[in-house]
Amino acid sequence: MKIIISPSKTMEMQKSNYLSDKELLFPKEHKKILASLRKLSKKELSQALAIKGNLLEQTYGDLLNYSKASESHAFPSYTGLVYKNLDKENYHQDEYNYLINNLRILDAFYGVLEPGTLIKPYRLDMKAKIALKLYLHWNVSDYFKEELIINLASSEFSTMLNLEMINISFLEKKNNKFVNQATYSKMARGKFLDYLIKNKIENLEKMKSFKEDNYCFNQELSDSLNLVFTR
Repeated sequence: MKIIISPSKTMEMQKSNYLSDKELLFPKEHKKILASLRKLSKKELSQALAIKGNLLEQTYGDLLNYSKASESHAFPSYTGLVYKNLDKENYHQDEYNYLINNLRILDAFYGVLEPGTLIKPYRLDMKAKIALKLYLHWNVSDYFKEELIINLASSEFSTMLNLEMINISFLEKKNNKFVNQATYSKMARGKFLDYLIKNKIENLEKMKSFKEDNYCFNQELSDSLNLVFTR
């Protein structure tokens, strides 16, 4: 079983004592993207990533100094909403062993990251307007073949895989309809992943028992490839 999640744009580079250093799974593909980005002027980078101001200066500087930058572990370095809803402070070796075996992060810059993969500061999403067409560039489906895939990634990143997967959705009832609200959905994906990690779950039936933040499994809206939780 492999659980896929998205990276986050916000990062605090750090390492975990529970993780061993891992090299990139797709180094050649990564180097091509890095080379493509480093050819851009600051103005071109601004347009490609839709950023400006201090964020542009930081991102441009990270690219210029990439070879000299220190490396950190992927999983503990992301700090977006999904990651903020993980109880990382209370994870120990058992929890990290589960992560090492089961969690993979789909990424525009690196392709696929293991929790302990060594990365450097960067900013890139799959929608970036660069010469390399990222969805065509990243052919990572073979890496996941023969695996049961649990999809906790956003559609932006899960579209990298052309494979059957179990999609996990979290919906809110509004005006008698169940709708997806992005912020709440990200928070719920983090809580759900935390639930899987703490309980070492690798069974679909046990996943349905998730009931945090008033979410409950909705049998009527679910099917063999979609587990839907509503509140």
